[in-house]
Amino acid sequence: MPLSRHLDAAADAAGGNGLGSYGRCTPRVIRPSRPRLGRRGDIVTQPKMNVESFNLDHRTVAAPYIRVADHKTLPKGDTITKFDVRFTQPNEAHLEMPAVHSLEHLFAEHSRNRSNDVIDFSPMGCQTGFYLILQGTPEIDDVMSLVEGTLTDITTATEVPAANETQCGWGANHSLEAAQEVARGFLAARDQWSTVTR
Repeated sequence: MPLSRHLDAAADAAGGNGLGSYGRCTPRVIRPSRPRLGRRGDIVTQPKMNVESFNLDHRTVAAPYIRVADHKTLPKGDTITKFDVRFTQPNEAHLEMPAVHSLEHLFAEHSRNRSNDVIDFSPMGCQTGFYLILQGTPEIDDVMSLVEGTLTDITTATEVPAANETQCGWGANHSLEAAQEVARGFLAARDQWSTVTR
């Protein structure tokens, strides 16, 4: 049965078309191409993609860790470095959104008390970690010290910065306690941060 008929049948069973005032639609189904697999299910051929993390085999990493994800020299000669700060094991665990959101606010604010090189601290869409972007080409040990110090500051914070409707696009979606629990867990695994692969 075509997908459009499935949708119609489901809508009829629910007592309406389920599409509000938009009426009936026939969705276009896009089937992704599947990579060729080897004997053990490993990808044999996969085209190189523009996004660095899309070229990372997420099955081989060992979270928690911190690694250099990218380095760029800008047209005027300035350099920036992006770090993959991975909190949970990809495809096995993820952070809940209030923790992610609050940790983003807390780290963005507190890290700048420790370094003028912080450009951005952004959550990954998969909710397994963050990207930390710094000016220049800092040593990984210095980056780990910055992360450690900032997360330590977060564990004693008394509020999430800018967690309100004026300064944030989803001011109600925060949890200081959840962010602090995540920070404490990452700090407890400090000796593992250098080990990126299993």
